[in-house]
Amino acid sequence: QYYDAPPMPFIPGYEVAGVVKEVGSSVSKIKKGQKVLAFTDFGGYAELAKTKEEGCLLLPKGMNFAQAASIPVNFATAYHCLHNTGIINKTSRVLIHAAAGGVGLSAIQIAKNAGCEVFGTAGSDAKLSLLKEYGVDHPINYRTQDFAQEVMRITDNEGIDIILDSIGGAYIKKGIKILRPNGRMVSFGVAALSSRGGLGSLTLIPEVLSMVTLSAIDLLSKSKSFYGVNMKALGDARPDILRSILDEVLKQFEKKKLKTVIHKEYSWKQIAEAHALIESRASTGKIVLLVD
Repeated sequence: QYYDAPPMPFIPGYEVAGVVKEVGSSVSKIKKGQKVLAFTDFGGYAELAKTKEEGCLLLPKGMNFAQAASIPVNFATAYHCLHNTGIINKTSRVLIHAAAGGVGLSAIQIAKNAGCEVFGTAGSDAKLSLLKEYGVDHPINYRTQDFAQEVMRITDNEGIDIILDSIGGAYIKKGIKILRPNGRMVSFGVAALSSRGGLGSLTLIPEVLSMVTLSAIDLLSKSKSFYGVNMKALGDARPDILRSILDEVLKQFEKKKLKTVIHKEYSWKQIAEAHALIESRASTGKIVLLVD
């Protein structure tokens, strides 16, 4: 179902950390033997992986490989969604769906660093408690509460400024309705469409239709916006932007303004177990595979 994936068989994996074994003739900033973290264009689940220089950065001082490997996708996505898709400031109200996930916990930190009022959805008491630990002002249980109604109640019907949505489906149109003028919906995933029935499943038709019937006129008249994010497409076409995002993220790590969000570390020999945990949706934060 993942449209960016190359034809099978292929090696998955978007992000890695390790020691540079070789560099190309045109590489000028990275040297053999240096410890780095990097984006990869697939191929990350391997003993050896390759990447472009723009997507490769030196490890911050005091950071280990597991911590470094947990950073690129989650924090770059969160930073881009919050800072590069529009203005964010201390008056912004930010709603983060699936806030206990890897991107969610990264986005909470970045939004709080910007002084925002943060709303976050999760599906269990344990995850809601975690959101509070990370500083979420308004944790919302999407299983027992209607998130849109709850947001409007808390804001006295004023609405929200920024929504980070990795769910897709009906969540998009529902979220756009609670944006106040100058608000934006930033969509970076479609978890609602990831059922085992596949994209052709009849049960998914309402979810798919709800995503393809956005009204440009409605957005224009109410001064709202929708922004789609695909970090692979961004990295392929604009590696300079991706590099600037990673540079800023690592600066915040070096200043101790951000912390990694690792749920569990596995040997890469336990890869099936690691993926089962992801599919169970019981994890919070990042799962890291260690090459041993």
